[in-house]
Amino acid sequence: DVCLVRERFNLHHLDYEYMSPVIIPRGYTKKFIDGEITYEKQIADIEESFKHVSECSDVVLAEGTGHCAVGSIVNVNNAKVASILGADMVLIANGGLGSAFDELELNRILCQ
Repeated sequence: DVCLVRERFNLHHLDYEYMSPVIIPRGYTKKFIDGEITYEKQIADIEESFKHVSECSDVVLAEGTGHCAVGSIVNVNNAKVASILGADMVLIANGGLGSAFDELELNRILCQ
C-alpha cells in the first residue's frame, strides 16, 4: 500500500522508512520475544516517522493492517498505535449483518 500511495500521490519527498516504520517479516516475533527488538524501539520509530511525515506534509493518513489487534504479539497493535499518536480511527467493516457487526464491535471495544 505504501508503494502505491507514494507513487500515486507523488510523495517522493518521503522515504519509505518513514512511511512504514515497523514491518513484521518472518522471524520478527521471535526477535521481539528474545529481546532483540524492544517495544520502546518500535514506538520510537513510529513516533519519529509520524513526526517527520507530519512536518513535511499537509495531511497524514496512518494506515493499519487487518483488524485493530494486529501487532498485539509485539505489543504495538493498530489501536495502541493510533492512541499513542492521538489519531482518530476509521473502522472499515465487511458487508453483511451478523458477523460483520460482531467484528466491528470487537474492533470498536479494542479502540476504547
